[in-house]
Amino acid sequence: MAGNHRFKMEANDIVGSLTSIVGSFIQDRLIDKEQRLRHKEQCAERLAAENGSPHNDTEVRYSDQAVLANLDWGIDALEEAISTSHVETKMARLDYAEKMLQVCALLNSTQQTAGVPNSYLSAWAHLNLSYLLKLRNESHNAVLHILEMFIVEPFFSRIDFAPELWKSIFLPHMSSILGWYTEERKSIVMDVIPDSSDLSFTVDFDESLLLSVRPEQAERIQQLEQLYGQSLDENTRLYAKHYKECMNYDAATSRRVVPMLPIAEPPTTPLHDFSSRSIPDYVKFGPILPKSAGFPIRTKAVSTSENVEDSAGWDVVDEIPEECEDSDGCMEAMERSKEKDDDIVSVLSSRSIRSSKEVERQSVRATSRRQSPHNSSPTDSPTTPCSRTSSPKSAKSSGKMQTSMLRLLSTRAMDSVSNSLPILCNDNSSISSTETDEETTEQIKSPRKSTHHTPCERQALPKSSLNQGEDGSLSYMSSPTSEMLTPKSRPPKDFVCPITGQIFNDPVTLETGQTYERRAIQEWMSRGNTTCPITRQPLSAASLPKTNYVLKRLITSWTDQHPELAQEFSCIETPRSYTSCSDVPSSQASTLPSQRNITSEADRRKTQRFTRAAVALSTSPTSVISQTSNEAVINVLKPYILCLCNSEDLQECEAAVLEIVKIWLESNVGSGIHSYLSSPTIVNGFLEILSASRNKEVLKTTIYILSQLICADDRVGDLLTSIDSDFYCLADLLRKGLSEAALLVYLLRPSFSQLSSHNLVTTLLHIISKKSEDQIGFQYAVAPKDAAMALLEQIVAGGDESERSHNAMTVIKENGIPALLNCLNQADGRESILSILLCCIRIDTACKRTVASKIELSPILELFHGGNDSVRGICIEFLCELVQMGRRTFSNQILQIIKDEGTFSTMHTLLVYLQMSPMVQKPAIATLLLQLDLLTAPRKMSIYREEAMEALLEALQRKDFPSSQVMALGTLSSLSGHFAGSKKTYMECWLLKIAGFDQPYNAMMRGEETKTNEAEYAEIREEEKASRNWEKRMAFVLSNHEKGLIFKALEECLVSNSIEIAKSSLIVATWLVYMLYSFPDCGIRDVARKSLLEKFISVLQSSKNLEEKILAALALRGFVSETRGLNEMGAYAKSIWKTLRRLKKSCTVVHDIMKALMNLPYMDAAELWSCVEGPELDMSMNGEILSMLHIRNRLISSHSDGTIKVWDTGKRAPRLIQEAREHTKAVTCLYVPPSCDKLYSGSLDKTIRVWTIRQEEIHCIQVHDVREAVVALAANASVACFSTQGNGVKVYNWSGVPKNISFSNKVKCLRLEGDKLYCGCSGYSIQEVDLNTYSSSAFYSGAKKLLGKQTIHSLQIQDGLLYASGSTVDGVAGKVFKLSSKAVVGSLATGVDVQHSSVNNDYIFTATKCGIIEVWLKERVTKIAYIKMGSAGHARMTSIASDAHGQKLFAGMSDGRLQVWSLD
Repeated sequence: MAGNHRFKMEANDIVGSLTSIVGSFIQDRLIDKEQRLRHKEQCAERLAAENGSPHNDTEVRYSDQAVLANLDWGIDALEEAISTSHVETKMARLDYAEKMLQVCALLNSTQQTAGVPNSYLSAWAHLNLSYLLKLRNESHNAVLHILEMFIVEPFFSRIDFAPELWKSIFLPHMSSILGWYTEERKSIVMDVIPDSSDLSFTVDFDESLLLSVRPEQAERIQQLEQLYGQSLDENTRLYAKHYKECMNYDAATSRRVVPMLPIAEPPTTPLHDFSSRSIPDYVKFGPILPKSAGFPIRTKAVSTSENVEDSAGWDVVDEIPEECEDSDGCMEAMERSKEKDDDIVSVLSSRSIRSSKEVERQSVRATSRRQSPHNSSPTDSPTTPCSRTSSPKSAKSSGKMQTSMLRLLSTRAMDSVSNSLPILCNDNSSISSTETDEETTEQIKSPRKSTHHTPCERQALPKSSLNQGEDGSLSYMSSPTSEMLTPKSRPPKDFVCPITGQIFNDPVTLETGQTYERRAIQEWMSRGNTTCPITRQPLSAASLPKTNYVLKRLITSWTDQHPELAQEFSCIETPRSYTSCSDVPSSQASTLPSQRNITSEADRRKTQRFTRAAVALSTSPTSVISQTSNEAVINVLKPYILCLCNSEDLQECEAAVLEIVKIWLESNVGSGIHSYLSSPTIVNGFLEILSASRNKEVLKTTIYILSQLICADDRVGDLLTSIDSDFYCLADLLRKGLSEAALLVYLLRPSFSQLSSHNLVTTLLHIISKKSEDQIGFQYAVAPKDAAMALLEQIVAGGDESERSHNAMTVIKENGIPALLNCLNQADGRESILSILLCCIRIDTACKRTVASKIELSPILELFHGGNDSVRGICIEFLCELVQMGRRTFSNQILQIIKDEGTFSTMHTLLVYLQMSPMVQKPAIATLLLQLDLLTAPRKMSIYREEAMEALLEALQRKDFPSSQVMALGTLSSLSGHFAGSKKTYMECWLLKIAGFDQPYNAMMRGEETKTNEAEYAEIREEEKASRNWEKRMAFVLSNHEKGLIFKALEECLVSNSIEIAKSSLIVATWLVYMLYSFPDCGIRDVARKSLLEKFISVLQSSKNLEEKILAALALRGFVSETRGLNEMGAYAKSIWKTLRRLKKSCTVVHDIMKALMNLPYMDAAELWSCVEGPELDMSMNGEILSMLHIRNRLISSHSDGTIKVWDTGKRAPRLIQEAREHTKAVTCLYVPPSCDKLYSGSLDKTIRVWTIRQEEIHCIQVHDVREAVVALAANASVACFSTQGNGVKVYNWSGVPKNISFSNKVKCLRLEGDKLYCGCSGYSIQEVDLNTYSSSAFYSGAKKLLGKQTIHSLQIQDGLLYASGSTVDGVAGKVFKLSSKAVVGSLATGVDVQHSSVNNDYIFTATKCGIIEVWLKERVTKIAYIKMGSAGHARMTSIASDAHGQKLFAGMSDGRLQVWSLD
């Protein structure tokens, strides 16, 4: 196909490439912790060296120490964030690290801190900030920080912080500076040569020559080195700023033009004068034209001369145009290098004869990288000994032949010698092969004519590249290889085109004054360039001028005088020989490095797992037979290659592909064919077939060819991944059902982002599920199905947690699990399938049950027995996950299968592997081994159990391996057998539920609840029984190993600096302590208490997390159940009492702890009481506060003007949220039933109103006229009971007329409990009314004396007890009755009358008229304190209320004041 793949580097392309390259660099750094630590130590040593300078004798200022400390703290916090997997912890550490690092990042780069340049500290901070932002998935900002690092401190950034990144991004732009440096250094060193006319000294200089330089020459070299480094730094900063502009450029919103690529220009001031010495042109560094011109450097084979002496030291010299100033040209040139091999400027190092053996070996190695070995003749083989004997005369006469010229290494050669094009031998020379063979033989036999060249000297052979001509046909263009060129042996500079490097054939002079070959400048302009290649000035004319006939005549005259040079430097259209190019263009030739995914070592091993050799070499590639075979096959392939690359007829191209593979397979030749077909132009032709053809056979054949080429040379893969459209084409073929495309995609090693963007999960599952087809006789490097498995594994296991979850659910929804399970029987791909299944069962519980019920474990056990550490690790993770089922009996069945399955003993294999496995895998192996052992012999100790426990304890105690501690704690949690969902155990939620805090448990189980019938309840009960038995056995084994050694290990983990480790160890320790009291004590409880009691109390006091406090309280509840534990807890009672009281409303077990502590004989309850007076609110405008009650963090008060107010008591001061005025007169009483769904209010306006209670307000829904003023009220949904100013009580069933239940006393207060009504009456009696029969009876009758003057003013019912209080009789103002038996269980011994009372979970509050509130301990009914209100004239206390948990107390006064107390 005639089309070429083009790649235009736009601003968004630069951004994408930068993001990919920098992202890969940061990802590698984040993965390699050792490298980060080494880098930190290296930077710290440099800081120490700076601080140790003589200028730092003075004391370092505190501010400077703070800056350095911030940097150190920020890096440490970042390391903690990298190592932790807890999301909240990671985010917190990242936020802290960002604050610390920003301090150094914003330093003034022109100043110093503690003697250290701020630029160094700032660059180091920017590097770590890029790591931080990468962890937050802010790739764009991470790139900006990397670029800022190079801007602030380019020197240390390229040598210390990110040298490999500098080489990838900036070094390709420094070719002109490197060339300048090489030229200048050679010019200086050449002054050492005694006589420059003696070219025997123009060799690569050895150490002795360099040591002989004069002082002024050494100073010039030092100045050159300094200027060279400054130039690199300045241009690095220049390009970093350009890339930063590109990153911030937005074409949609920005009005600025697209940032232009700068030009790296070498220093203009030379360090020496060339005029002082006459130096030949061939050692001068010529002007450079950027390869944006896109024209090949054409070479021609040098004919073998009869006089061997004249050809000594001949070499390939790059013809380079004048200069480069255009950034667009440079950009395009580097892009061209990824498209066509003919656009690459040949880079050759000097091929000189070294005097020492070491120099000679280095020369051989350097040249061998550029040499295609299968095209060397036997006489040129490095193994062929060279003749070293010659007469003195011949040695003298051939002195020039024995030396090679100084050659300049370009940037590409210095970066990677392997990127230069190979040089192959000619099959057609200017003289016949017979003559050549004869002369070659003569050279070998005759010592006089022997050149004594090293193998690298003999390597200087013509090279060519496959190019597309002006008419669309292919041509093979050679580049000149000249012999010992001198100024007289070269054409005049003005006769040579600066683009092609050849003598002008049709010169045209542009308006800028520069002259070019017409065809070359036409191609330059056809590529969209509108400037002169050399001057970079814009060209106004759209068409080219006429031929410069004056120059053409001069050239004609010169060529008549120099026919040989004219023939050598003329543009040859017809190929005289063919040489293949095995190297694809280097990634450094582009503006930015290749975007190909940088794979990890694990990925490379995975590729090697599948890849196998496709072609076996039958002969040595350096033998004559191999060369002849390659050349013969290439000659046969040429017509089909030309058709493939040039023809516009799709059918012809398809036929050519089929013929190419047929010839290739039948030839059975070596790597020469790979090198030939790996040419970018030919590869592009195959890619065109993939994008255009619809013939399935042709497509499969093309994929086979490309796969073989990629396996032979990774650079072919670089070529395919350099253009996104090529990958899109392969993904499209894959989606259309061509399964072989999966092979090609896999070999390209794409990144996760590339794969996920094409939604290939369904397609890959289809390939995996379908039966294998006949592959047209091809032996693929990797089976398409295996490639599909590997790709699916990369998609499912890659990305962040949400992406993994989404892709795993896609596999499940597409019914891919059965297909994956069927593929487990195949030997290849089991590891990938296991990894995919592991991700799926972690996401979905139903999937885990499906896999557990259908999977055959024998293939997995076989994989475990025969795999390496990585494979075994995956197998262990899968088996551990599989046995973590919600159904204990099912888990036991799987464990039994694992134990019995397989040829070898699984337990023995696990034991052996446990002893030699990596530390990170030991906890999982030990857990699985422990479960297997517990399944077979729960009460019998065995070597398996001993080794497993030792491994778990070792992992817990390894403080230097926090990841192992985390894994060990996680596996211990899983041993409890409590599982829910598909990701992790729900041990924490289960423990919280036991402690009375069931919100997390309910939230987790909300999606797990399923409807069950009667038949399933029996099965569920059986499962619960099996689960309890398993839990007890496991806890017993863990606790009793080595007399409770695990508790000592958990003690150390509880004080870890890692939040994740401390939290996990708290959960495990709580579970074990809780389980300790479910089986008989074996002396372990004392060990657990001594190790963990103080730690649990510390968590209870210091933790800010409610769930952690509840877990600690649950464990402490177990300790206080024993006398020794209770006594030890008593010492901490006062310090933890407030915490326990606050925790009581969330955790029911706290009540047991408080009760146990309060029952201690030496415990003084008064010491545990504390009260702080809060704000006082004035509501005198509403009159007296007649009634108050507290419900659901709301205080409701009623007032004498008929107002009802609702207050929010969540803060220190109550906040009024509603004021309702429905009653017309005073609201005397409020009542809320235990259901707390309604509010009832009674008023002097002879009505009872019913209110609904909402979160922010109350709303009146019913009004009942009872025709009498209501003094006291008690009501529920069925009945309302109220008292009036007369005797007895009224019962109103919400309809009709209230019924009067009369007795002789006035009713002061009412309380309802079920169908019984309790009335506090005058005469110090309590009447009990049965609402079913409307009959009354005396519940309690007071003393006989002074009857009528004593009254029960308040009744409260709570927890089956009736609290009655009123007038003082015999020093008692109230009693506590048990409702069931009417027995008195306590008395309120006080000498003052009680007007109002309130009861909560902890205390009884009794209020008198004079403003004193007495506080009674509810548990003992003993007075512990009193509260006295401030004096306010004749105001009296009219009502009190407290919240249920005893946090606050409220008192209402007759003057409208509301007083608040905090009881913490």
